[in-house]
Amino acid sequence: MSSSSRCSLYAELLANIRQISLVASLTSPSDASTRIAVAADGSTIELTHHGEVHKISLPAKIPLGSTLLPIDQRQKGTTALSWRLPLADTVPQPYLSADAPPWSATDFEVGAQVACRNCNAVVVEEGTAKVWKDLPSENWAEMMEFWHCHKPDHHHDDGSGLDHSHDEHSGKADEKSLAARGYGASSIISAQPGVGFVDLTTILFTEGDCQSITYSNSIFEQGSSNRQDLPSANNRSMNVFCSSCRTQLGFYVFRTAAVTLLKWQISCKSTSGSAPGITECLAATIISTISRSASSKSLIMPINETGSDVKQTVIYAWVLNANIVYSSSNGASGTPAVKLLYQRISREEADKMLEAVTCEAQEINLPAMAIERVIEHLDESNGLLPEKERLFKEWRVGLLTR
Repeated sequence: MSSSSRCSLYAELLANIRQISLVASLTSPSDASTRIAVAADGSTIELTHHGEVHKISLPAKIPLGSTLLPIDQRQKGTTALSWRLPLADTVPQPYLSADAPPWSATDFEVGAQVACRNCNAVVVEEGTAKVWKDLPSENWAEMMEFWHCHKPDHHHDDGSGLDHSHDEHSGKADEKSLAARGYGASSIISAQPGVGFVDLTTILFTEGDCQSITYSNSIFEQGSSNRQDLPSANNRSMNVFCSSCRTQLGFYVFRTAAVTLLKWQISCKSTSGSAPGITECLAATIISTISRSASSKSLIMPINETGSDVKQTVIYAWVLNANIVYSSSNGASGTPAVKLLYQRISREEADKMLEAVTCEAQEINLPAMAIERVIEHLDESNGLLPEKERLFKEWRVGLLTR
């Protein structure tokens, strides 16, 4: 991470205008010793200042190899230097297709084993998951019902010239018909033996497909390997822990009758290689939320977990750019991210915002411990940014890795 005692470089790919924004932060005002050189291949920048040398790999190549970047007359004698650099070629394809969610159903091999990421204890044995299926978006049932009720070439005409699609009797009939097909508004997707249902942040399995897990209404010590031994504290969910290392792996959700495993807490062999972390899963959820609601503001709320002693902090996030790629001389190179404004607020403040008629923010739920990890990540990313770009009024600026 950046330090005020060292010079640093920060570069950000601006794909929409085919440029790279480059900022050099100096420990003392620029002078005759300050040089910004572009490598011959146009992919690396080298900063020299008072004998110190710092390098950065750019997110994409620029057509200015083997040159020195000019220091603007207005920036001479300052500690912050900035440039807009043109791209040499088209924007690299991986940066344009970064919307793919982490770990989709097509990434998994048939029968792939699922294990606790912390201790490698097997949770779903190899060969158990014979099919992997992607779950539809959250509003899938409502959209299917709307389409079947309002498609333009379908009318309930009885010859009188009147459309009875929405009268009381036909409405009830349609509702029953849609429910029978499995996609009425009241329908749910329940876990099925041998099937791994994949969501943006979780994977769902039946209770019988899982092993080495402990169910609890609160903490691990008050749990049991047999869910039936526990009273139902509420009608929504139970916590699920790894029986070996006591790490919380997810939840048992009564509505779907499914053991819901958090992607960032498990490991599974996949074609995508690396396993996603909490930031990648949250970034995918935020992007999906924007696509669904057209709202760039989110309230990342903690799931109520009985017995948890983790502070109920809420992240209020406002997305500036959902698809950037950045590099920093302090440890990041060509990293895709969501650039956002964020602030910590109390649960009470968040509840009041959601209750307001004018609220534009969308609610996203995560375990309280995961929210604390996200805050740590955002605070660390804030230190990578140039000092003058870290704050905006009461907001902090962060980079959520995709």
